[in-house]
Amino acid sequence: MPNTKQDKLLHELLKVLARRGIAKKWSISPRPHSDLLEECQKLLNDPAYKASFLAYLEANPIVRETVETTLAAFSMSTMTKWQDVPMPAQILARRGWHINRWLPTFLLVKGPLGYFFTKPASPLNALLKQEHSKYRTLAYARDVLNHDLFRRVRNGVAHWSFFWKETAEGSLLMIINEESGAVDAEVALLEAEALHLVAFTTVEILDRNIFSPLVAGLQD
Repeated sequence: MPNTKQDKLLHELLKVLARRGIAKKWSISPRPHSDLLEECQKLLNDPAYKASFLAYLEANPIVRETVETTLAAFSMSTMTKWQDVPMPAQILARRGWHINRWLPTFLLVKGPLGYFFTKPASPLNALLKQEHSKYRTLAYARDVLNHDLFRRVRNGVAHWSFFWKETAEGSLLMIINEESGAVDAEVALLEAEALHLVAFTTVEILDRNIFSPLVAGLQD
């Protein structure tokens, strides 16, 4: 029974989201990362699904290509240490560190990867409609990405419609409606990190266990 560092971290942050009414069922599992990984591996071992995913990726190469560039951007952004920046600039550096990690992931989920979960032509969308009970964790991930709060935060970051608010309890991310200028959502920094972790984990596991193996097969 795997219980990796990834499982522990994702489990703790899913519990943060559960307090906002998101991912309640997924947060119960002590191994949410492993559950998602194993379901993706199971999908790839099914010849029928493997063929449908391969055909989709051949017809929509942008999905895999944008995932690859997103992971490259994320890898570079994590090399920066905001703690090394002297005060008072450290305050802004800390905010920038979060933004640099969130932005490529939320842009990807707003575009090609989001379509992979939701568009009628996507085999994953069809699969989760027909067999969601067999692939519960993938369905949980889809539901988080479709949740109204996630979409508001995703859009706010992707469209650069947000600002920081410092309070006695900690930092808040204030999401602004582009048209009205009103506050669309308010999330604590830990909640924003939890939303990002779910998105990034989903991207990384799909790439490592479905996209990359299938694309490698095409190139052989």
